Amino acid sequence: MQNKVYLVEQITKSRAPYRKSAPIYFLSPKEDSIDRLIQDWTPSKKRKEPLYADSVFLFFTSAVPDELFRKIKSCKPLVKRLSAFCEINIDFIPSQARAFHFSMNNPRYFAELYRNPVDEGESPVELMIADKLVTVCASLNEYPHIRYRASSRVSKSLARIFSRKFTEFIGKNSSWWYHGDAEHSDRGRGTLMILSRSDDCLSPLLHEFTYQAMVNDLLELDGDKITYKAQTSGTAADTGNANATMDQDALLNDNDELWVELRGKHIADVIQILSTRIRDIVNSNTAVALNAKSQQAKALTLSQMAKALKALPEYREVMGKLTQHMNISHQCMSIFKKTNLLDISDLEQTLATGKTDANKAMKLNDMLDLVEQQLKSIPDSLTRFRLLAIFIISQEGLKPSDHNRLVSYAKLSSSETKALNNLEVLGLPLEKSENRKSGSFGKEKLVQRRAVVDSGSEYSSSRYACDLKDILLKLREKSLSFDEYPSVFPMPDEGSSTGSTMVSGGVGSVRATSSKYSSKNNTRFSMAKSSNVAKKFSGARQMIFIAGGACFSELLAAEQMMEDGGSEVILGSTHFCNPEQFVEMLRYL
Repeated sequence: MQNKVYLVEQITKSRAPYRKSAPIYFLSPKEDSIDRLIQDWTPSKKRKEPLYADSVFLFFTSAVPDELFRKIKSCKPLVKRLSAFCEINIDFIPSQARAFHFSMNNPRYFAELYRNPVDEGESPVELMIADKLVTVCASLNEYPHIRYRASSRVSKSLARIFSRKFTEFIGKNSSWWYHGDAEHSDRGRGTLMILSRSDDCLSPLLHEFTYQAMVNDLLELDGDKITYKAQTSGTAADTGNANATMDQDALLNDNDELWVELRGKHIADVIQILSTRIRDIVNSNTAVALNAKSQQAKALTLSQMAKALKALPEYREVMGKLTQHMNISHQCMSIFKKTNLLDISDLEQTLATGKTDANKAMKLNDMLDLVEQQLKSIPDSLTRFRLLAIFIISQEGLKPSDHNRLVSYAKLSSSETKALNNLEVLGLPLEKSENRKSGSFGKEKLVQRRAVVDSGSEYSSSRYACDLKDILLKLREKSLSFDEYPSVFPMPDEGSSTGSTMVSGGVGSVRATSSKYSSKNNTRFSMAKSSNVAKKFSGARQMIFIAGGACFSELLAAEQMMEDGGSEVILGSTHFCNPEQFVEMLRYL
């Protein structure tokens, strides 16, 4: 509105003519979008005149392929009206500060990524991911060193394709600059680590109890929007029911400073912080707000908070946001208690780490009995699936007799059985040999994690730290193995001030030279949102990309690494997924 853009419409829908206004097109460079664009400016029997005024501004999220560029040029009515043609390299969504995704949450993409045979070469979904990654690095002015997990076919393939695509981008954009070149040496060249979801399938299945992870796991979200049950004094007064609620909507994104502050904290800490702040405000005028003595106002129910909110108008905005998050967090805790997640998570943590919270190694047979009992008592099919899958993955497969025993108690649906079996597609064995050494029966211990990293949490239900945290720690300490995580090109010496020089190669001219068709890059795009730009980082960036979906514990690991004094970490993925969405991806493999 500030820039006099009064109408936003989707090009995929029928639109009414608006000849008084010049259109700004913001499109993905795909054939369907280009066809609809041309249709807008091609006279037909139904419409003799164009839809809009005679100045057209074209903006594309990434580079337009040559064949589509020629298609645009062939539409003379459009070309003669062009006032701008820009490729702005922003074919990604910055979901929060220093985190991005490609909105590729369609299970079809996941299936294509992991079912692509090696001998078939580059798949369309790999090419799509590489193209989008180019726009991320172009926008951030990063010409990164590229590393990948050597044991992962997907990581290795994406690293190779991205390297080629980015070299092509540089060849077509001679004026583009990057951090670490001769004229921009304030920070070194970044590193892009390309990983695959198949590298760590435990993390997206575990119950996490940070605020953001719980909200995404236990509650219904539509993008950033959440609808929650709110208790208000008005509702209680109207109905005569102090426990009456009404549905309210909220957006959980970086514009909500309280959400940004709390999302990485354990749910118990979140409720404590919110309660303390609400109590401090209410107690400052308790007698007026609640007609109660100060001592009586210390423990407030949700309905009392709502009443206080109405009686303290000067604090209404602050209290509104506090009570909003109090309602949401209490909803999470209500489900937590109702579904007995404390006991379930204790089993999950023991399986994932190989030890109890008392640091005791458990016998496999004892754990089988405990998991069997829990499977019998869990009413929710998805929760049973998660517990069984965590057992199988953490133990690198179960003996056939143990596997069959637990599957019978899990009572999985046919689609869940398919999802479980599809773990093998990701390289995770479901069963292992039944052979036992003499005298070892009943004495086998749980498999313990090779990499033991402190999760940083004081809560026993959050002992496990995702594999990404170990990788980030070793990257910071410059101890990450080049055998396990090689680079596409040799990395520079540690003493180099700017990293390595640009790979030599012919630098082509930008395709369009006319001012009408000049190609531009959004070199000033900042990954940080307005509420998160205070912290300054020096040194080279660490960029992590996880193909196949990232989970919220990995997002937290990146944030914790920066809080502990590390360099800037930017985490990206094809999409961010909760446990249910990850299981859905497995079903479609």
